[in-house]
Amino acid sequence: MNSTQLSAQDSRSRSTVIPCFLRGFFENPLQVASFVPSSGYLQRKLSSLACLQTARSVVELGPGTGETTRALLKAIPAEAQLLGVEVVSGFVKHLREFADPRLTVVEDSALHLKQILSQQNMPAPEVIVSGVPFSVMTPTEGRQLIQTIHEVLAPGGAFVTYQFRNNVCELASDCFGAPQSRAFVLWNLPPLDVYLWEKTAETKEQKKIPASPLKV
Repeated sequence: MNSTQLSAQDSRSRSTVIPCFLRGFFENPLQVASFVPSSGYLQRKLSSLACLQTARSVVELGPGTGETTRALLKAIPAEAQLLGVEVVSGFVKHLREFADPRLTVVEDSALHLKQILSQQNMPAPEVIVSGVPFSVMTPTEGRQLIQTIHEVLAPGGAFVTYQFRNNVCELASDCFGAPQSRAFVLWNLPPLDVYLWEKTAETKEQKKIPASPLKV
């Protein structure tokens, strides 16, 4: 598929995004973090992540209507796999209209990620990107999801999440320690932070949050 075809496809898809997103938000307020889709600024922040440039196996949790999914597809190699896990049926239907053979979309809870990966015969993800709003999950569910992400992530792999609140840092501390990178995206509604952890053997006391933007 050439750039002209991609542009035409994106244009057609965007014309249906807002109605789809609003319907999903009002029907599933506890699963959808915001009443508007992710901004272009967030998309560019995600697509610039170096960890995606060489990843062969990528998972996106809570892709919504796919604005961030497009950013990931632009960043990952041609031979990579992208698995999207989305719980909102209307969003799943929209995502499955994406004409990219690298993308597989499963309608299920992110909490079932381990079973989903097994069912899809997918290798351990090198990058997991999550738009799931940890702030609306119970602490038990939040820790369970973080533990699952840490367990299935490939050694040296990256866990990236964008959140409106910072409670994910506390939830992730036991498994991942402090975020290795953190970037604030002002031009989003509402503004949010992008956090990045690597699955390494470092202890949480060794990990720091740098002031610079994400570089990994």
